[in-house]
Amino acid sequence: MHPHYERNGQVNAARIGVLVLALVAAGLAALLARGLVSSGNDTPVETQVVEEATTDVLVSVQNLQIGQRVGRSDLRWQRWPDASLNGAYITKAQKPTAIEEYDGAVARSAILSGEPVTEDKLVSLTGAGFMSALITPGMRATAVRITPETSAGGFILPNDRVDIVDIQRGETILRNVRVLAIDQRFNEKAGEQVAVGKTATLELTPTQVELVAVAESEGHLALSLRSMGEEDLTDEELKAAGNGSVVKVVRYGTAQTVRVR
Repeated sequence: MHPHYERNGQVNAARIGVLVLALVAAGLAALLARGLVSSGNDTPVETQVVEEATTDVLVSVQNLQIGQRVGRSDLRWQRWPDASLNGAYITKAQKPTAIEEYDGAVARSAILSGEPVTEDKLVSLTGAGFMSALITPGMRATAVRITPETSAGGFILPNDRVDIVDIQRGETILRNVRVLAIDQRFNEKAGEQVAVGKTATLELTPTQVELVAVAESEGHLALSLRSMGEEDLTDEELKAAGNGSVVKVVRYGTAQTVRVR
């Protein structure tokens, strides 16, 4: 065979071999790509739904103000996660007729829409007035005469805490007293900053009521507004005061706890 034809045959064979290898490689790549696409589309994605245990809890349908009468339409049952359940909440399992039982009840404190209701915040009464629902058990409500000059310029509002000052003697006779109402108003109106009135109804122990009555009969009393969150009495003193046996008295600038017999 002529050498020229022999070389051409070898070159053509090499080109054919390279072409075959290229085709094989392209085919394998196509198969691999198809397999990957098929795997991504055909494999089902499993979504696990975990249902958390819940309990029906009594909640408020709308915002409730202090002293507001509550009707059946103001309350409803709401599923509540057991992990966030508080023992003070009213549950349907424990009190299935709670909505009917609390029809006509009074809110002792403000309750937000969707907030769980507790027995401390909602008091069921029969023929009783608003004020009796606001008083802490064991305490009493008593009214004292006030003027803008003796009530921090009218900036004292219901649910504030005050000190009671005997003006004639220049002494603070009681500290950390809760204001239940100013005149006939027992809750703060939205945006209200002052409450000018003639009487302030205070929450006192029975012994403190006697002390204030005597002091008021001898002269005028003034209310000194306290800072929010300020606690002057210790837990032990507060507990004793709740039993009507201890009062906080300041004489000539010196504070002391006095046990009344």
